[in-house]
Amino acid sequence: MRLPLVGAFARLVGPAALTAAGMIGAGAVATRLLAGAWFGFDLLWCALYVVPMVVISLDSASRVGVLSGGRGMFQMIREDIGAWLAWAIFVPTVLVNIVVNMSQMSAMVEGAYGSAGMLPPTGGQVGAGLLMVTVALTGLTLVSAVLGGYKRVEKIMTALLIVILVCFIIVAIKGLLDWQTWLALGSGLVPHIPDNVPVVGSERSRGALTQVIAIAGQALPPAVFLSYGYLAANAGYKGTATEVRQAFWKTVQNLGVLWGLFSVVVIVAGATALHAVYTGNGPTYLGVSHFSQIESIPVAGQVLGPAFPGALGYLAPRFFSVGLIAAAFTTLISVSLTMTYFCLDMARKNWHFTADNRLFKVVFAIWITAPALIAPFWQLPALLKAIIAMVGNLLLAPVAVLVIMYFVNRQELGEFRAGTARNIILGITAVFAAALVVNGLVGLF
Repeated sequence: MRLPLVGAFARLVGPAALTAAGMIGAGAVATRLLAGAWFGFDLLWCALYVVPMVVISLDSASRVGVLSGGRGMFQMIREDIGAWLAWAIFVPTVLVNIVVNMSQMSAMVEGAYGSAGMLPPTGGQVGAGLLMVTVALTGLTLVSAVLGGYKRVEKIMTALLIVILVCFIIVAIKGLLDWQTWLALGSGLVPHIPDNVPVVGSERSRGALTQVIAIAGQALPPAVFLSYGYLAANAGYKGTATEVRQAFWKTVQNLGVLWGLFSVVVIVAGATALHAVYTGNGPTYLGVSHFSQIESIPVAGQVLGPAFPGALGYLAPRFFSVGLIAAAFTTLISVSLTMTYFCLDMARKNWHFTADNRLFKVVFAIWITAPALIAPFWQLPALLKAIIAMVGNLLLAPVAVLVIMYFVNRQELGEFRAGTARNIILGITAVFAAALVVNGLVGLF
């Protein structure tokens, strides 16, 4: 709190710090940075237009959580709708978030290699070096999160994320100094699905629809929507009118302004510093000369090059790698904490995160350790793992939004029941997510 920017950020986030940490993580960086790198400004519309959906959905979830009387969301679903729906949401949520945590640990491992200016091992074999790095990072995460010291680490990570955001803003501003860039940016605000991009030197291609689904899946995370009641209860909310209004403005500040700005500048930075530079006729870095080939963290880290003056340019990918370790760390903790709430609630156990709740710490530790240690055996670049995890997220988003919509319209909420405008936005959010899921399944089969 002695660092002004970090203190300001912490005050904006308030008791929902883990929500922001989970939203501004490796998944957000991967989906938006690679969207800009592969498709230029063509998918900017998706990152921008989902911001009001996120704000209203999360604020509705916060109202339900604050006014839930201390009940967790799965308890509410089980008691007020039916146990069948609780289990229908819980089981796929567990599977999806195992993948999410695997992708976060993979991002941390690749970040560790990238910070040393190296590419992670490839070729489908899990070597001793990769396992050692994974075990070491898992141990550090476990100690800091479960055995104490997490608050201090969280402050350091928050500071790193803010510096990374500032670097992205610098890169985006430099890219926008060219007036022709604004023409491309304007066209990117018109909703459309661009053609797939063939990967130079291979038979693969980058799917535009998949990337749209990944951006939306990261922006509309069902676990975040459903976990707010637990966060509100642990934060000590009493459900007063003042607290409900404060929660709304914190949501606007954190996710409407901070996260919305983050989403836009990362795409702009990827479009101007990667898509427009690695054209096949320009520079080459670690064997990559065309933007379609970019998929590893060390190469993607070149996006911060314009933020570093002249001779310090070589630090850009290393700095990006360290920043992505920070982003992946916060998301890994956030997801593990959320899933611990869910698991204990479904088991009808005490899900409050208190010093004497040993079962909570055990389940929390398992959610950190198990996905992290199996991550090296899933042979894909970390950024692509993050995208796949976000696609899986979207499958549950329509159901989560409809559940929130059901609870926020109940008589018990009194003056804080959803009005017409809020219901329209929630309905559009559910339809948008469902339409992307249907299009994705049609494309798959």
